[in-house]
Amino acid sequence: MDWDGPWRALPLGLLALATLIAAADAATPPAARLLTVALAAAVAAWHWWMVLAHPQWPERALTPMAIYFAGLLALAWLLSVRHPAYTLLVIACFPMAFVALPGRHAYLGVAASAVVVLGDPVALVRSGDSWPRVAAVLGVAALAAFLGWVIRAMEAEVGRRRAANRALESANLRLAALGEENTRLQGKLLAAARRTGVEGERGRMAREIHDTVAQSLAGIVTQLEAAEEAADDAAAVRHRLSVARNLARESLTEVRRALHELRPGPLTEARLPQALSALVTGWGDRHELPATLTVTGTARPLHPEVEVTLFRAVQEALVNVARHARAGRTVVTLSYMEDVVVADVRDDGVGFTPSAVSGEGFGLTAMRQRVNRLAGNLGVESAPGQGTAISVSVPAIPAEAEWGTR
Repeated sequence: MDWDGPWRALPLGLLALATLIAAADAATPPAARLLTVALAAAVAAWHWWMVLAHPQWPERALTPMAIYFAGLLALAWLLSVRHPAYTLLVIACFPMAFVALPGRHAYLGVAASAVVVLGDPVALVRSGDSWPRVAAVLGVAALAAFLGWVIRAMEAEVGRRRAANRALESANLRLAALGEENTRLQGKLLAAARRTGVEGERGRMAREIHDTVAQSLAGIVTQLEAAEEAADDAAAVRHRLSVARNLARESLTEVRRALHELRPGPLTEARLPQALSALVTGWGDRHELPATLTVTGTARPLHPEVEVTLFRAVQEALVNVARHARAGRTVVTLSYMEDVVVADVRDDGVGFTPSAVSGEGFGLTAMRQRVNRLAGNLGVESAPGQGTAISVSVPAIPAEAEWGTR
């Protein structure tokens, strides 16, 4: 709570109360009461003009506040002489010293208020035995100064906490703005990466078709021509047709695999954790190898491109395990974090030395290209006899995020 307002209004409240008491005092002549009320109105106008009408002066401008406080104290003393009820206004001068006067000057105001509360300063000097009254003045001044110091210290602490809270709120707003800007820039980056990667993806598909389907079709043509030339040899014709049939089947398998890679069927009917669970379970059953999937963090829908990339990465890693690892167990972990999603595939197979392998297979190269298009990371850790670990980390782009022109 801000106490400046109540403290600044305190003299007016006590002044109004004292004026009601003095105006209702029948023992005072009407003319004297009228003069007292006029002085009270002057005090109210003085306080309003110097404090309430100029809120920037208190505790900042010494000269006007010193004039104000001296005038307030003098008028309060004069009113208290006319009627004892105005002692309330003199008492209000104690907190007003800390409200109006800056820094250490407030303690001088407290001392002056203590003198006025306990009596006329001239009377203190002329009194034959003034020490008791002086001691009382000093005691009241010390007590009021201590209380004022405590209140000022508390207000300073409240001010520091408010400043700290404002700074924290400002920092939080800046962080939120930076987060929104980061998300927006990330979307633009990914959109640009996708646009620039389209040609690379087309080139990769062209190379794959050339290396698989085109070569198979060329082999089929060769076998059919050879069968035509050996038409008189039934055994040779059957052999050539058998080779051509096998090449056609292999070509069909490659075409289906390429189409499946463009649109993974499991992800059209389920989210990523369910699709990976089915993939890992089916892979383990086909190869008769123990394989488990563990999902950590809070699973949430991701952008289709992110889910496809993670699904294909795990799929390719499992293919490599079946072909090369000779593993006894495979563990797949899908970890949902705040900003990224990580898929790890670990096996206890024979392992290898990554630095000793020249180049990468097509599957690992395609995996790396997919991950790079998402500004992600692909890591391979392995050593002879210690198995292999493949880790794919991609940004956790939400499902509703804009991806850019496809």
